Amino acid sequence: MKCKSIKLIIISSVIILSSCNNDKNELKVIRSNTEKIKYVINSEVYPNWTIMPEVKPDRLEVECIKDVNQVAFITDIDSIKFTIKEKDTVRFYILLNNKDSALTEIVGIPKNVNFSDAYIEKFKGKFQVEIPEVHELANILVAISKIGQLDSNMVDMTTPYYKEVISHFLPYKNHPIIDTINKHITKVFDNESYWYYYALKMNACGYIFDEHHSIVDDGIIHKMGFSHPDDPIKSNLNLIQDFSNKSDFRRFYKEHQSYYDTLISVYKSLNPIDKMQKWLEHQFPLKYGNYRVTFSPLVQGAHSTQRFKDNDFEQTVMFICKAEYDNEYSKNLNEMLESRVVFTEIDHNFVNPISDKYKNDIDSIFANRSKWFNDVTGMSIYGNPYTVFNEYMTWAVFTLYCYDNFPEKDVELFIVKMEKQMKNDRGFIKFKDFNRKLLSLYKSNTNKKVYELYPKILDWCENQ
Repeated sequence: MKCKSIKLIIISSVIILSSCNNDKNELKVIRSNTEKIKYVINSEVYPNWTIMPEVKPDRLEVECIKDVNQVAFITDIDSIKFTIKEKDTVRFYILLNNKDSALTEIVGIPKNVNFSDAYIEKFKGKFQVEIPEVHELANILVAISKIGQLDSNMVDMTTPYYKEVISHFLPYKNHPIIDTINKHITKVFDNESYWYYYALKMNACGYIFDEHHSIVDDGIIHKMGFSHPDDPIKSNLNLIQDFSNKSDFRRFYKEHQSYYDTLISVYKSLNPIDKMQKWLEHQFPLKYGNYRVTFSPLVQGAHSTQRFKDNDFEQTVMFICKAEYDNEYSKNLNEMLESRVVFTEIDHNFVNPISDKYKNDIDSIFANRSKWFNDVTGMSIYGNPYTVFNEYMTWAVFTLYCYDNFPEKDVELFIVKMEKQMKNDRGFIKFKDFNRKLLSLYKSNTNKKVYELYPKILDWCENQ
């Protein structure tokens, strides 16, 4: 199998616009026969733009990391390109299937990340584990919302801490900020609800309480969530501040500080991130400057990760659940069971960039997703071949890490548990076969690193 690299073909002429005050008839139009298209910002490809004619305009905010930024939209049959500066707004139309016209807007916004020299000196080569205050407030807001009281993936409802949260904060469930959350988080295991949930809790990590007990932007990373168009913290800052004041949140947080500190200590003991980082950087031609692990005692299974770069320094932030020691298992098995969560978030940052180089092959081989993935939750989080393959790969790479760092008999016990979870709970129906094949390739190609095994594992996938 010959692996192909991504090639971008710009079909339309280069169009440069700088104002949205154009008459409709003057706006440029590109056409598409598919609802899903891609866009490119300064040579970085984003493959999942959904054309939505009902949104007027459908806005893309472009972080202006350069004085002049190149932005292109590429469909199956057409394309358009713009130069964007901070505060620029440009508009154009995407004509879907020759009938639905989607007004699309590009807005140049200020740089999102500001890593100062002092910040880099403090954190370079280190990892942080934290339960941030505003992040915990955001998770409490979710916990007392209507869906938060039902969705056991968003909220761990099994702990004494959860009962204390409910006892203290549920009397404030009729506060206007909870009404706002209830309008956006509307269903259990629902895509749109989860995008808002992630935007709420992830962006909360960019805020702190100042000396006046006011919630303010920390000035380091302004927006930490995914590409959700809204920052729910910024949009509802006054309401969140009012909820914090009226519920006496800061006193509650302070009273539980020793509990948070204990959770952080347990987390560090079961998740040797420095060891994971050293192994991954040996197996992949990539390095990252800093890892920041963020969690809440309230989070159960809704995990995510983001990367941020500025001033030649890159930080990876993981938003995950707490770690717990289970006396039923050995120390080695406990470490594998718990470190799997953060490892499979960290290694996305190593796996995904290599997958980008083989994306055409991945899209072809995994085109029939139902052969590989059964959407047991109905959420369709893994909505394209690329995301399905990356999830297979990130979890299988953890098997290789375990193979190199733990006794083989312990590794086999763990692998059996993980393979059952991946198939039965998560719907990755061929994971056991994939996992064992990658492990076999790793054992038999001792002169190759993990990233060099991509062609071989993709060849195997193609023949399934």
